[in-house]
Amino acid sequence: MWFRTLSLVIAAALLSKAAIALTIPRRFYAVRERHYSSESLPPKLLVAPVIVVALTLTAWYATIFHYQPWCWVVTGSLTALACLAVDHVFRWPSHRQRMLKAVKNPKVGWVDCLLLVVGAGFLGLACLVY
Repeated sequence: MWFRTLSLVIAAALLSKAAIALTIPRRFYAVRERHYSSESLPPKLLVAPVIVVALTLTAWYATIFHYQPWCWVVTGSLTALACLAVDHVFRWPSHRQRMLKAVKNPKVGWVDCLLLVVGAGFLGLACLVY
């Protein structure tokens, strides 16, 4: 149950982000560009790292006390994402410069397609494995 829920949460987040970005890309990336244009870290961008770290701690708890085959996919993915999220918060000046270039790139849509595939993978993992 733990890993099914975590996989569904990951799938929902990835699929919804990708669907929104692919449906209304100009508006989506205009908002992102405003966020990354700010010299200081906007407070609302701290919400996602907190949620990801909380989910990662939950995944590690479930891995230690409720182990299931293939749980390393969920725990490893969340751990990597949490490390990146925390790193981006602490290295905001350099991260924002890289992301500002990325969101201005007209070919950024391939990332959203990749997120659709990864999200579908986590949905499949939740439905077929756990």
